[in-house]
Amino acid sequence: MKKVFRSAGFALVALFLVAAVVYAQMGVSSIPGGGWWSGEMIQNVGSDLANVVATAYGTGGTTYSASAALAANEAYNFEPSAFSGMPDGFIGAAIVSSDQPIKAIVNVTNRKAGDYGITGGEAAAQYQGIDGAAIATTLYFPMVKNDRYGKTTSFYIQNAGSGAATASCTFRMDNGASYSYTTPSINPSEMVVVTPSDAGVPTTQTDRANIGSLVVTSAQPLAGVVMEYVTNESPATLLQATRGFTAQDFDAKFYAPTVKQDRYGRFTGIQVQNVESSASVNVTLTLVGSRGDCAGQTYVRTYNGLGAGESHTFNQIAGQDGEMVNNCAASATIEATGGNIVAVVSESYVAGKIPAGQHQASTTYSAFPDKVASIKVSVPMFKENRYDKYTGLMVQNVGTADATNVVITFVGSKGPAAGNTYTTLPQTILQGGSIERSRNSENAGLWSGSVAPADSTYSLVITADQPIVVIANEAVYPGASLLQDKNNYEGFNLPGN
Repeated sequence: MKKVFRSAGFALVALFLVAAVVYAQMGVSSIPGGGWWSGEMIQNVGSDLANVVATAYGTGGTTYSASAALAANEAYNFEPSAFSGMPDGFIGAAIVSSDQPIKAIVNVTNRKAGDYGITGGEAAAQYQGIDGAAIATTLYFPMVKNDRYGKTTSFYIQNAGSGAATASCTFRMDNGASYSYTTPSINPSEMVVVTPSDAGVPTTQTDRANIGSLVVTSAQPLAGVVMEYVTNESPATLLQATRGFTAQDFDAKFYAPTVKQDRYGRFTGIQVQNVESSASVNVTLTLVGSRGDCAGQTYVRTYNGLGAGESHTFNQIAGQDGEMVNNCAASATIEATGGNIVAVVSESYVAGKIPAGQHQASTTYSAFPDKVASIKVSVPMFKENRYDKYTGLMVQNVGTADATNVVITFVGSKGPAAGNTYTTLPQTILQGGSIERSRNSENAGLWSGSVAPADSTYSLVITADQPIVVIANEAVYPGASLLQDKNNYEGFNLPGN
């Protein structure tokens, strides 16, 4: 069988006892405001019926289970009510197993929905489930904040091994200071929460003393997720999340499908961490304009001498050295010489451009190492004006030629589309460029056959004639009264394709 793990905020990981596994974290202790709940969308990426079992692990050996049967490419969302006997306020971790290959994303929110959430909650984040290839005894997190301009990060560390163990956490800040913390013992499949304050990281803004990176090590393999939020906000209106990196993610070349400078008021920062033990690296960022006033333009930025374990942020914002022009959406290639790196991308509104009556809305995703790029990608959760939310798809061509046969298959899981499949006409993406596909039910010319209907949730499979990487970005449908933070996650590159 295959497995998936989840813990506070949900991170997914695989055990080796079965054909496939994913780990996740449930519950969100340490993040302020209350009302937190989560769902785990599991997609069958195999060729036969998948029998899926999810087991949630609390502290002290308590467990709760749920199950589902999924046809090929079908997806199912495990909400808290799916777990028999799970009490309100549960915080823990989970493992999802299946007799077919599976992929999963976790959605964490405090938005009010029936018995879930809290009045005034607008925060939401999504992150990849972690399979067995992505667990390790050392985890890397490029971004740490401790009340940095009002933002803080918490880290959810799950024991993916067979024996209890502690985890050693080393915070390295941009001003050169280091801080250490050792967790209590973590039982197998369970998780703990670590904050920068646990290690004594200061909240001082001066000299970048409260921003940096984190490395976590243990005698047992780990899975990890980072969540970023507004410090002490209640109810919370913002949440960002992505999984921790392991050595399998290391590369000298990475891709970021969406990078923005004042595009509809949004901008991005790219945080690059040097994962070498002693060597410094030089980093080059190449940005290829896809939409807006920079379409067809290329911008190059460099940072030399990034020390071992250190991180550096490339901000796409006016006034930065070598910035793009405003009203620009681009794709990025990040390359290092002298060693390996990892990278994350964060997106927010430019100061002063938050829409009237709304709060800041931010997202985070992991850049893709060159070695994972493939011609087939799965996207477990995609919404087409479902409960006033829609998902946008960003597909980047990272191959050596133009891609002329990019096809997106939508498999309906909820709403009018449930049980039906819809396929687009072949799409073209220039070499190094990207395309965005959103509000697809309104584009009759996109489809080969029937138009995929609105008010539906889908799982997607994208195929191409060049290697691609994909981001899914969820937002509130234009004109809706619902207020919710934006959220996104990385598509799953399927190996051997």
